[in-house]
Amino acid sequence: MGDSVKTLADRISAFDFPESVAKERSQVALMREYLRREAWWAQEVGGVCWPFGDLAAEFDETVRADEDLVRQVRSSFPYYVFPIVKDTCVWALHFRALQASGAALPGLPDPYEPLLLMYERGNGFSMCQPSFIDVAGVGVRRGRLADHLDPEPRAPMDPAELDAMDRSPVTTAPGHP
Repeated sequence: MGDSVKTLADRISAFDFPESVAKERSQVALMREYLRREAWWAQEVGGVCWPFGDLAAEFDETVRADEDLVRQVRSSFPYYVFPIVKDTCVWALHFRALQASGAALPGLPDPYEPLLLMYERGNGFSMCQPSFIDVAGVGVRRGRLADHLDPEPRAPMDPAELDAMDRSPVTTAPGHP
């Protein structure tokens, strides 16, 4: 169990948060993908943990990441990172520990990976309003769990595809400048 959790803790500890809008499009798409995945997982546990929470505890509260790794992750963040960002990283560690334990889990994609990719790309998020999640200055509609139960992914998980998304020209809807 320890190796995959330690690898994830080291990955998270290396995150840098330069607060740049250069990768805003991919980061917003990754937040939307997180919400989609989280909706499916939250549905499995009766709607708890929506849209942010410790999913691992809902499946088995006795399986937790090593406390030294949790401390390592929490201490690696700059002072200006919102507490919810730190919490989601710790929950990702606990979830990885649960996966590594061999627990029977639904065949759904990792709920935290889109957030981890978003953080690796340079920004966290905040919950400045109850209806929106702020990602790089863009409001992502929180909505209800049911609003996000889409079977189609909302973002690629490949860094090269995410980079291409950020480089592509902005398009507007017909009739909008």
